[in-house]
Amino acid sequence: MASFSAWLTSLPYGVSLGFIALVLVLLYFLFGLSERTKRVRSQLLVLCAMDLITLLFFLLTFSLRVSKLAQNAGATPRTVPRLWAFLMIFASIGAFFAILKHDAKEDELFERWIFALLVGVGSIFSVMMFSFIGYYLSSALFIVLVMVSMGERNKVQLVVTPVIWCLFTYIVFARLLFIKLPVGMIFKGIMR
Repeated sequence: MASFSAWLTSLPYGVSLGFIALVLVLLYFLFGLSERTKRVRSQLLVLCAMDLITLLFFLLTFSLRVSKLAQNAGATPRTVPRLWAFLMIFASIGAFFAILKHDAKEDELFERWIFALLVGVGSIFSVMMFSFIGYYLSSALFIVLVMVSMGERNKVQLVVTPVIWCLFTYIVFARLLFIKLPVGMIFKGIMR
């Protein structure tokens, strides 16, 4: 499994995203075959997209290096992503059956495609910026941009939310799991 994970890590982002898009297109047509799934097709596709991304992140955990100190402590860099993947899949199974119930609400017309597309492109751009400005700054900027685009105007919330998120991820990854998240080329000289 580690060699498969290493192979996945070596793939360009576009290949992984293209594969996920291809599977979602196939599922779109598959869900259209049954009247029961056709009326809730969009809800099922969102759920499947989240599960595919979760599966990708789970498979990538096999390529994470584990120190002896982390092994002895019982929590490794693989622990949290795998826990999140397990909880996500468990929750999505329940959501899948809830959506398929006959009394489930039928798909509604979604009129914010441009917003959804911008958030998707923004998240990809944010990940691409990790190597330049680092995880923390890139994530904070992405959170602020999404909050502003959703109509948030409270300046305190716009500052506090990304700061809390960055502190939380720093504590979980750097202090508990001993994983250094990318600080970016710009800040590498400062961090020395």
